[in-house]
Amino acid sequence: METGGKLACSPIIGDYHIITNMVIERCLGYKTMRCPPMTKRTLELGARHSPDMICTPFKLTLGNFIEAAEKGANVFIMPGAGCRLGFYDILQEQILLDMGYNIEMVTLFDYIPGQSRLYKQMREINPALGVEEFNEVFDTVVRITVDMDSLADFMRQNIAFEAQKGQFEKTYNAYIAQAQKVENAQEAKALGEKYTELLHAIPTDKPVRPIRIGIIGEIYVVVEPFSNGHIERWLANNHVEIHRPFDLSRMAVAVFTVAEQIGRSGGYVNYNIGSTANDAIAQAYGMMQNGIDGIIHIKPSACSPEITAMSILQNMSRDFGVPVMYLTFDTETSEAGFHTRLEAFLDMILMKGLV
Repeated sequence: METGGKLACSPIIGDYHIITNMVIERCLGYKTMRCPPMTKRTLELGARHSPDMICTPFKLTLGNFIEAAEKGANVFIMPGAGCRLGFYDILQEQILLDMGYNIEMVTLFDYIPGQSRLYKQMREINPALGVEEFNEVFDTVVRITVDMDSLADFMRQNIAFEAQKGQFEKTYNAYIAQAQKVENAQEAKALGEKYTELLHAIPTDKPVRPIRIGIIGEIYVVVEPFSNGHIERWLANNHVEIHRPFDLSRMAVAVFTVAEQIGRSGGYVNYNIGSTANDAIAQAYGMMQNGIDGIIHIKPSACSPEITAMSILQNMSRDFGVPVMYLTFDTETSEAGFHTRLEAFLDMILMKGLV
């Protein structure tokens, strides 16, 4: 199906646009565009048209849509899972309509997604979509997502120590560019295997015991570099091995296994806090047990579940003797300010003799 005159996009969340665009084009039949790269203007636009006290991801995704609408996009694709994320589509659609944009908002799934359920919802948009065609696309994007996250995780732990600066990013970006062109899961698997070898072959000069920092928190701010001030780049430039157990391939499953997350939290939480906060606590507990040197908890302003998690993490930090740093990001966050705090955090770890 070709939907003439319709140009679709989804919010920027790291490199996951290659996944959403593939689904939108191959299953829904829309032409796609990537939202313009996020800048200070994106956040300012989103904040200007957002309700007071709404969380930062709402402002950023709304800013994405406004800038995309300025460039001709008229169909916006949103997930419907999570905490207040489940209401973003309804409110953002009304805001864009009130601004005078003739747009359509498409929600891909409700709170609990599933392959058959997703197919049914896509079939309502594109009646010509066959189940075999859908399954092929679904298998392909799952393969790409798993490989993308695995490559990024390896890069995250080693990029600070590359012998020739820029090799990890260059190789990873080449994978992203080629992954968008694969036709099926078999091609995706072969591409992932090729780039796994290439990434592992990059020479590094890694100390026996580098500083190891874990990053946890609200999923959007953890995953999207612009929203967290490119914190991973800063840490890599300061010779830190980064552990970030939050990515799409994990969260697609983990976000719906709250009981399992509570079981992995070491007794520090025994009820559902909401959103990804239970998993943040479980991941922190696991990293502290395995000798992490410090943890950085990041969240957007006004994120209730992560605010609740902070007091629990304080207790965990005290019991394990592992420092936890808390960063909140919003429209007024100064990169210079939190870089200074990060420098002090690393100095404290070194002074304590943890490394």
